[in-house]
Amino acid sequence: MFFALFTALNCILYLNAQYVGQPTTTADVKGVLKHSLKLTCVYQGVGDGEFEEWYRDGFPVSQEKPGHYAVDNKEGESTLTIKIFVRSDADVKQWYVKTKKAGQEEPPACRFGQIALKASPQGIETDRANEKLDSAHGSLRRNEEQSITLKCIVEPKNLSNGNIVEWRYSPDHHLYNDLPDGVKIENNELVIEQVKKIHRGYYSCELNDVKFSVLLRVKDRLAALWPFLGIVGIVVVLVAIILIFEKRQKSNKRAAATDDDDQDQANDPLVRTTTKSSDNDSKKRTVKA
Repeated sequence: MFFALFTALNCILYLNAQYVGQPTTTADVKGVLKHSLKLTCVYQGVGDGEFEEWYRDGFPVSQEKPGHYAVDNKEGESTLTIKIFVRSDADVKQWYVKTKKAGQEEPPACRFGQIALKASPQGIETDRANEKLDSAHGSLRRNEEQSITLKCIVEPKNLSNGNIVEWRYSPDHHLYNDLPDGVKIENNELVIEQVKKIHRGYYSCELNDVKFSVLLRVKDRLAALWPFLGIVGIVVVLVAIILIFEKRQKSNKRAAATDDDDQDQANDPLVRTTTKSSDNDSKKRTVKA
C-alpha cells in the first residue's frame, strides 16, 4: 500500500514537473556592454533536470569563441553566463537550453528572446584631442591652474539622447559623494576651470546604475622645475665636496712640507756645526767667569 502510494506520488510530481526561466520574461533582461549577464533555467520536479547544452540562434554556445560563454549545469538548474556582453550578443534572436527529458527537450519557459541593450557609460573623454579613456583604472594629468572638461561616453548612442548623467567624486575610489568646490556641470559635462590640489581624486559618471570612473592627478605648477632643481642641488653638493677635499689636501701638503723642512735642518751638517760652536762659546764664557 505504501509502495503504491509512493509510486503514485512520484508519478504526479513527474507529470507536474516543469522548467522555469530566470528572469521569467525577456523584457526583464537588459544587456550592458562590457558587463556580464546570466540566463538561468530551473527544474522543479523529481530527480535531475538532465540539462545538455545552451544555444544561440540554433548554434551551441560551446562552439563559439572560447572564454566568452560559461555554462554551469547542476541537478536542478542550468546557468548560461555571458562573461562580457558585446554588440553581437544583442543581435541574437533566441537563447535557449536543451534537456534529455522526454517531452521537455526545449522547455518553452527557458527560451529567451532578443536581449535589449541598456544605455550605460563606456568611457570618458576630455576637451583635448584624442584624450579618451575606455578601460578601467585610467587616469588623467593636469597642472595646477589648468582647465579640464570631462564628457561621459554613453553607449549605444541612439539611446544616449535625453539621459541625464550623474557625476560623483571620491578621493580614494571607495565612497563617492558630492563634487568638490570649483567643479561645475554643464550639459552633462564636468568642468573645472582652474584645477587645484583639492580636485585630485576619482570622478565617475553614472547612468542606469552603471558607472565609469577616472582618476584625475594634479601636478604642482613648479613640478616641471623639480628635475632641474634636483640636478642643480646635486652639482652644488659635488662642488662643495670637491672644494672641501682640495682644502684638506692643501692643509696636508703644508703640514708635510713643514715636517720635511724641520727634518732637513736636523740632518744638515752646517746647522749641527753652528749649534756646536754656540755650545763651546757658552762653555768658555762660563770658565772665564
